[in-house]
Amino acid sequence: MGAPGVIPGNSLSVVPTPSTFSGARGLPVTKTVDYEDGGVAIQDPSQGLLVKRWRAQLVELDVIVDADGVEPFVLISGAGITEISLTFDQNMRPTLAYVQEGVSKLRWFDSLPGQVVTTSYAGIRTPRITLDDKRYTQTSSSDIILAYIRISDGALCFRQQRERFETERVLSAGPHKGLIKIGFSRKLQLQFLLEV
Repeated sequence: MGAPGVIPGNSLSVVPTPSTFSGARGLPVTKTVDYEDGGVAIQDPSQGLLVKRWRAQLVELDVIVDADGVEPFVLISGAGITEISLTFDQNMRPTLAYVQEGVSKLRWFDSLPGQVVTTSYAGIRTPRITLDDKRYTQTSSSDIILAYIRISDGALCFRQQRERFETERVLSAGPHKGLIKIGFSRKLQLQFLLEV
């Protein structure tokens, strides 16, 4: 079992309790437009992580991030990007899950080298990402969750930042077609919206 978080026992609830997604996660998304709650500015968590509604969108070759009162900026550029999913870590550094040329990738801040790195994952589709619990009181136990569908068997799986996204855990054997989004619900639970 991993460290504490909002996936107790690293498994789904025995009795599903679906609810509306909270905050920015409640907005409709597409494969190339995503919304996430975050702080007042990049690398500024001083007012918490529920201050502004941030948007990431793919415009031609650029993934552009913006929010009210924040100048839009290019997070990454590259040919062949077809899907994006945005979140922020506890220090308001952008973390991006995306698909490029059919390969799922994760752009994140790795504390070991102390820099932003990009990790590629073979054999997965529809990577989606979120900081599980953005409430100020949960800073010590919150974690970035990378969820996706494993291509070989359609299982819903996840990895977490506290393990440097190295350990894969199965949440549901499926088979599942794809993952639309993940995020905190109004019932204060991490929720997964699957394609049907």
